[in-house]
Amino acid sequence: MTSGRTTEVRTDIQGLRAIAVSLVVVFHLAPAVLPGGYVGVDVFFVISGFLITAHLLREMASSGRVNLPRFWARRARRLLPAALLVLVVTVVAVWVLAPTGFVPGFLAQVAASAVYVQNWALADQAVDYMAAEAQVSPVQHYWSLSTEEQFYIVWPLLMVLALWLAARSRRGTPRRVVAAIMGAILVGSLAWSIWHTAVDPAAAYFVTTTRAWEFAAGGLVALVAAARPGWFAALPPGLRAGLAWAGLAGIAVAAVLYTGGTPFPGFTALLPVLATVAVIVAHDPEPAWSPRGLLATRPMQWLGDVSYSVYLWHFPLIVLVPFVLRRELTPLDMLCIVAATLLLAWGSKEWVEDPIRTGMTAHWRPRLTFAATAAAMAAVVAVTFAGVGVADQQVAQQQHELKKIVASGEPCLGAAALESGSGCDPESNTVAIPDPALVDKSPERCITNTRDSQLKVCPYGVAEEDATRTIALVGDSHAEQWLSAMSLTAEKHDWRVLVITKASCPFIGVDRDEPSKSDAEMAALVDTCRTWNTEALRYIDEHPEIDTLVTSAKSANPVKAAAGETWQQTATEAYKERWEQLPSTIENIVAIRDTPRMDKGVLNCVTVSGADAAQNCAVPVDKAFGDDPLADAAESDADPRVSLIDMSDYFIVDGECPPVIGGVLAFRDTHHVSWVYSSTLAKPIGTKMAEVVGDTVAA
Repeated sequence: MTSGRTTEVRTDIQGLRAIAVSLVVVFHLAPAVLPGGYVGVDVFFVISGFLITAHLLREMASSGRVNLPRFWARRARRLLPAALLVLVVTVVAVWVLAPTGFVPGFLAQVAASAVYVQNWALADQAVDYMAAEAQVSPVQHYWSLSTEEQFYIVWPLLMVLALWLAARSRRGTPRRVVAAIMGAILVGSLAWSIWHTAVDPAAAYFVTTTRAWEFAAGGLVALVAAARPGWFAALPPGLRAGLAWAGLAGIAVAAVLYTGGTPFPGFTALLPVLATVAVIVAHDPEPAWSPRGLLATRPMQWLGDVSYSVYLWHFPLIVLVPFVLRRELTPLDMLCIVAATLLLAWGSKEWVEDPIRTGMTAHWRPRLTFAATAAAMAAVVAVTFAGVGVADQQVAQQQHELKKIVASGEPCLGAAALESGSGCDPESNTVAIPDPALVDKSPERCITNTRDSQLKVCPYGVAEEDATRTIALVGDSHAEQWLSAMSLTAEKHDWRVLVITKASCPFIGVDRDEPSKSDAEMAALVDTCRTWNTEALRYIDEHPEIDTLVTSAKSANPVKAAAGETWQQTATEAYKERWEQLPSTIENIVAIRDTPRMDKGVLNCVTVSGADAAQNCAVPVDKAFGDDPLADAAESDADPRVSLIDMSDYFIVDGECPPVIGGVLAFRDTHHVSWVYSSTLAKPIGTKMAEVVGDTVAA
């Protein structure tokens, strides 16, 4: 991505850049074609570590010091103009092209990218359960640029530290101290990367601490090259050629065989990192059968030269173009995006990057460069923050309008279209509300995240002193998805509803199990879920005014099975045991059968299909519904307090589960009900609830 250079322009490194950016672009356009193409970023990190370290070592050797202001000013002039230009263009494009619901999140990520903390923002989002299926931002790729910028800030400081330590050491030389520091970073960061990837792979992918060893690997190669000038080039030509081919093969193997399920970075990143080191060490071998001819071709050299701009431009186009086309990208669309990316990269290189880097600003004092840089970054951040505020207001306004639509009592809206005798055709209304971009923008949320154990209790409905009944809605996110329906129901029936939910944590006395998660991830999930369950049970014990408990859970989330049992059997019995532990003040225990599961990409399908979404994106009933241990427990429990409410009929049309029912988008992702559709279910669930608890059914 970056282009810090040694004195000579090495054609092999330019060719490596071309390969790296090609891998990334193909991966982002068609991940199925090159599932491990993300390793191109690791290639860039090693190259940056090598080139920047080589530059700093030369400066140390020639002057005995590192001029930090000059180094940082050069980096700013080289990298920031194009990066900020792409951010500004992206801001404009987001406002013009992106659906309203996506704008606040997109602009927030632009701000994080402008100050180069995007990788940490994404790491934080990666552990947020509610953001697990969030729309990809057009500047998400700036995470790697943020990592590199943080490297450019810290790395020269380490060189200064090495000089200081060497000056106070009788035996140590700057190079030896640098070698010791880099070696410590490589070993420590690699160990941390392996551990963090095992414990928290989603966050580990983005954070700088798990990637620092990759820069250090390149830096150590530069250190060896500086200590023994010409040593790499003096190796036998055949050995160097074989090493170069082995390195390119290693990168290719990782790009083809690695997938999204590969634990990364961790120890698996050793392959692309060491492969890149091998190509750099080979130092452009001369034999005719070496890869020199491939790497030194004009197209490869040109692509390597504009690789930074290609990286900047390609991803906003990939994310934003489908909003214009209103459909998924076709192969022809992808080719057009590649062509547009190359054209924009050439233009920004010729008219922005090079003129600023080598023109009048090249003679600016560092102080002036820093002032201009700070002003430009501040301007981008200010604009995006202001935009987020405006966009949030627009989202709130649309939420208000949706609430008014639901409250209007439209006879064929949402679940009302499925009522017996309504005379409605549930598929006749082709206008899906909310827009897929707004479907996850619920005005009310109350849920503890997967990493936390804090008990959140959110009251809805009427005031405590006016309530004829107090209901606790307890469970995981599939209980919380009923918040909209239950809150509206509570207001109509003079009930008070206390929402107590935690993501991926059913209200049950047996531990969760998740084979796809690491042992460390599961330990954290189990520990927080146990604590939350204990606190939830204690809260119910300490609040005798709660007379009804309503619970639901994701039926596909397994628990640890007892010996000789399936996990479903264990869960069924565990739910019964949990309900037995409830105090006698709980008069009614109401289980809600789980809702259907949709196909992956359901929201994209709705967007692409438009008026035909109800038909094109529907899932057969037998595929949408699976075994539900909680429902089985409610049906088989002899406790007279226990009842089952089954809302399945409100998701089925002609033997299928469509994503759009009565003009309403029923799902916010593959397995959660949208807040708008949940709102339209307030009347039927209120009727069923009133019948179960023995209250008068409200008109």
